Amino acid sequence: MKNFFRPTIYIVAATISLFFCLLLSSIGYGKTITLAAENWQPYVFKQDKHNGFACRVISKAFEKVGVSVEYHFTNWARALEMAKDGTIDGTFLWYKTAEREPFFYFSEAPILTISVVFFHRKNMLFNWDTLDNTKSYLIGAPIGSHISDEFERYDKSGLINVKRISSDITLFRMLIRSRIDLFPHDFFVGYSQLNNSFSDDFSRVITNHPKPLTERPSYLLLSKKNPENRKIIKLFDKGFSQLMESGEYDQFLDEVLTKKQPTP
Repeated sequence: MKNFFRPTIYIVAATISLFFCLLLSSIGYGKTITLAAENWQPYVFKQDKHNGFACRVISKAFEKVGVSVEYHFTNWARALEMAKDGTIDGTFLWYKTAEREPFFYFSEAPILTISVVFFHRKNMLFNWDTLDNTKSYLIGAPIGSHISDEFERYDKSGLINVKRISSDITLFRMLIRSRIDLFPHDFFVGYSQLNNSFSDDFSRVITNHPKPLTERPSYLLLSKKNPENRKIIKLFDKGFSQLMESGEYDQFLDEVLTKKQPTP
C-alpha cells in the first residue's frame, strides 16, 4: 500500500510544481525593475498618486505581466546616463535615435507622442516657417534632449545658436528674464510647468508659436548592459498591448486631459 501511494504523491507534486512554473512563466518574472526620469508633469510627477501619466501606463503594463516598477527621479541627462551604464534598468519618454540604439532595447510601441513647440515671450514678435528663421535667436534646450533630427543637425553645424541647460524650470526662468529667446518644449508639459512653478504674473508673459517643431513618438528604453532586459522589454510590449486593448490607456489619458487645461 505504501509503495502504491508514494509514486502517486510524487506525480501529483510534480504536476503541481509544473503548473506553478507555467503560471509564473505566463505572467512574467515576478521581479522589480528600476526606471529613472525627471519630474515632467503631467507625464512624470513624483508627488502624484500614480507618479504621472507615463509612469501609470508603464507600471500598469508591467503589472499585467508580473513585473513591478520602482522610479528614481533625477534630471533627464542623468537618467539616460544611468540607464546607459546599467546602474538602473532603464528610462523612458525618449526618442529613438541611431546614437541610442546600440545601448538600449526600445519598446515596440511608443508610450506617447511628444508635440514640441517654440515657447517665447509674448512681447517678442516671432514667426517661423523653417529653422533658418530662428538663426538670429538664442535658443535654450535641455542637456541630453534630442529635439528633432533637423534641430540637432542645425545645432551641430552651428547654424543656430543653442544654449544647453539641465533644467526645464531654469530654461523658463531664463526665457522670462530674456536670457534666451526661444525654448522648444512639449506643449502640455510646458504649460503645466508654467502653471505650477511660476506666479500668474510671470506665466502670463509666455506663449507658444502654434506651429509644431516636431511631433515624435517617445519610448521606454531598457539598458543592454543587462541581457535579461531583452526579455523584459518583450514582456512590457505584451502588457502594453493588453493595456491598449482594454481601453485603460485611453481612460488614463482622458483623466489627464480633463484636469486643468493649459492656456496659451
